[in-house]
Amino acid sequence: MAETATVDPASHPPVTIAPTPQTATYFAPAGRDSRCDFTRKAALVEGVPLLKQAIDAMPNMVLILNENRQIVSANETVLAALNTMAADVAEKRPGEAVGCIRAKEGPDGCGTAPHCATCGAVHAILESQKEGKKVVRECRILVESGEGVAPMDLKVTATPFTAGDDRFIMAAIEDISQPKRLAVLQRTFFHDVLNTASCILGCADCLASEDTKAPEMCEEIADLTGQLVETIQAQRDLNQAEAGDLKLHLEEVHVPALVDAVRLEYCKHSIAKRRTIIVGNAWEGVVVTDRRLLQRVLENMLKNALEATAPGNTVTISCEEQPDGVVFSVHNPEVIPADVQLQLFQRSFSTKGESGRGIGTYSIKLLGERYLRGKVGFVSQEPDGTTFTLTLPKALQ
Repeated sequence: MAETATVDPASHPPVTIAPTPQTATYFAPAGRDSRCDFTRKAALVEGVPLLKQAIDAMPNMVLILNENRQIVSANETVLAALNTMAADVAEKRPGEAVGCIRAKEGPDGCGTAPHCATCGAVHAILESQKEGKKVVRECRILVESGEGVAPMDLKVTATPFTAGDDRFIMAAIEDISQPKRLAVLQRTFFHDVLNTASCILGCADCLASEDTKAPEMCEEIADLTGQLVETIQAQRDLNQAEAGDLKLHLEEVHVPALVDAVRLEYCKHSIAKRRTIIVGNAWEGVVVTDRRLLQRVLENMLKNALEATAPGNTVTISCEEQPDGVVFSVHNPEVIPADVQLQLFQRSFSTKGESGRGIGTYSIKLLGERYLRGKVGFVSQEPDGTTFTLTLPKALQ
C-alpha cells in the first residue's frame, strides 16, 4: 500500500525565492516536453488498460500529469467543470487549465511564480514526484472567470505511477470551497451568538440578585438563558466533533459531584416536570477525562430518559466501578420498541418522528466513543425498562 503524507498548508508560510539564471523560476522547475515527446507520453497513458475508464468514473476532478506537470489526460469531471474539450487542456499545467491568476506571473507559467511557493497543489505534486508516495495537500487559489476573480479551496491528492519507462502523477482534485465557507460561517455564528447569550445571562443574574418584585421571573429568565447557552455550546461541540476538530481538556473529575450536578441541572428543566430524578449507586472515585464532554453525554442520556418517561415515574442515574473502568448508567422504566432499537445512534433518526431531530443518541455515541474513548450501549426489555450505559477508562490518555 502506498504511504500517504497529509500536510497542513498553514505550516508553510509565504516564501519568496529570487530567480537565478540557472533555474529561471521562482519555485518549481521550469521546462516542458517537446511536442513529439508529449504526444508519445499521451499515447502511452491512453494505452494503459482501463485507466481512462477508471478516472472517468471518479466523481472528483482527476488529471494525469507528466514530469513537467503538464496535463496528459483529464477525466470527464474536469472537462465538465471547465466547460471545455480535452484538446484545450492538453499540455497545460493545472493552474493554467483552471485559470489561476498566478499562472501568468511566473517565467514558465504554473508553479514558477513567487506565490507558487505557497501553493498546496504544487507542493503535493513536487513532493509526490520526489518521495514516490501519495501526498495530500490543501490549496487556496484565485481563479479568473467571466464574473471576475473568485477564491477556491481545493484538496489535491497526488499519486505517482509509471507507464513504460516514464513517470506520471495522478492528481485528484476536490473542491472544498463550500465546506470551508460553511466552517467559517459556523465559527462566526457560534462566537457571536454565544457572546450575546452570555451577556443576557449576566444581566439576568444581576436582576435575580437585586431586590425585585418578581424574583421568580428573574430566576426563570436566568435558567432559560443558561439552557440557551448550553444548547449553543452543545451544537458547536457537535459540529467540531463531526469535523474532527474538537479538542479535549483533561482533568480529574470527582464522580459523585459530577453525577449530582447533572441531576440538579435537569431537576429544574421543563422536561422533568412531574418526574423524579434520583441518584442510585455513585462510585466514590475520580476519573481523568474531559469534564465538559462527559457531563454533556450524561445530560443527553438523562434528557432522553426523561423524554421517554411517563409523568409520575422515576429516572435513575448511577455510576459503578468495574475492573477495567467505570460505568455510568441512566435507567427509566419504559421499553423502547424493537424497530426503534434497531435504528438508535443513527444521525438523523428520531424516536419522535420529527424532521431535524435525532441528534441526542447520535451525539452520545460520537462524543462517548470517539472522543472519550468509551463504549456506549443500552438494554431495553420487559419488565426492567431501559438502561443506557457509558463505560469509560479511569484515565483518558
